[in-house]
Amino acid sequence: MKKEFKTLLSGLNFPEGPVFDFDGNLWFVEIKGGNLSRWDGKILKRFDVSGTPNGAMVDKSGNIWFCDSERSEIRVFYPKTNNFETVCNSTIDGLRLKRPNDLIFDTAGNLLFSDHADGREKPESTICVLPNGSNKAKVISSDKLFTNGLALRNNGNTLVFAETYKQQLWIADWDTQNLELKNEKLFTKAGSGPWGPDGIAFDEQENLYATIFNESKINIYSNDGKLIDSIDFIGNRPTSCAFDPFGKLGLIVAEAERGEIISFPNFGKGLSIYYK
Repeated sequence: MKKEFKTLLSGLNFPEGPVFDFDGNLWFVEIKGGNLSRWDGKILKRFDVSGTPNGAMVDKSGNIWFCDSERSEIRVFYPKTNNFETVCNSTIDGLRLKRPNDLIFDTAGNLLFSDHADGREKPESTICVLPNGSNKAKVISSDKLFTNGLALRNNGNTLVFAETYKQQLWIADWDTQNLELKNEKLFTKAGSGPWGPDGIAFDEQENLYATIFNESKINIYSNDGKLIDSIDFIGNRPTSCAFDPFGKLGLIVAEAERGEIISFPNFGKGLSIYYK
C-alpha cells in the first residue's frame, strides 16, 4: 500500500484526538492551546474550553465529548449552542478523577476512558467506564503506568488500550452488561521507550494502528499482536490517529511536535466507532 500523505492543517498547538462528525467535519483538541477545534475541509474554528482537553469523541447527536485533564472532568460540547457541560468528575467510590485522557463509546453507549493520573513513575493510572445515563465512573483496570488510547474490535466485545510508559498494549474481553474487563492480558510491546504507544485505531481487517510518541512511527499490528508494518512519520511526536468514515482522507494522524494534522488517503475507512 502506498504511504503517500498530505498535510491538512499546520500551526496547531499540540493536536490530539481526531474524530469525524456526521457532517464530515473533523474535530480534534489542541492540548496546549486549550481548544476544541473543528475543520470543515476549508475553515478551522477553535472553541476555548477553559481547561486542558485530551481526546475527543462524537455522539449520535453530533455532540463532542472530551476529557479535560486540567479540570479532571469528562465534558460535552454542544455545537448547536456552543455550550459546554460537565458530565462526570468522580467514581462510584467517591474518588475524584485525576487526569482523564482518551475516550470511546461501546455498543451500549457506555463511555470507556483512560485516566493517566500522571502515572509516569508510579502505577496510578486506570481505565474507567461511565455507564450510559450515569455521572459516576467505575474503575475497570488499574495499576498501570500512564494509560492512553483505547479501541474496540470484535463487534465491540474486545478492548485494546495503551500503557504508554511501559511500552505496552493490553487486550481484554469487554462485558457491556456487567461493565467488566475479563481476561486482561498483554497484547504486544510497542515502542522502545522512554515513551511508547499513544492513540490507537483499527482498520477494517482489525489490524491495529498505534502512534508511537517520540519515535516518528505509526506501528501496525495484526489481530494477534504481531508487528506487520510501520509508517515512518514526518514528525517525531504522533499523538493519535483515526480513520475517515467517509473514505476520503483515509488515516488521519495528529502530530504534536510540528503541530499538524496529516492524511494518509490510501488507508481506507477503518472499523466503525460506536455512538452514545
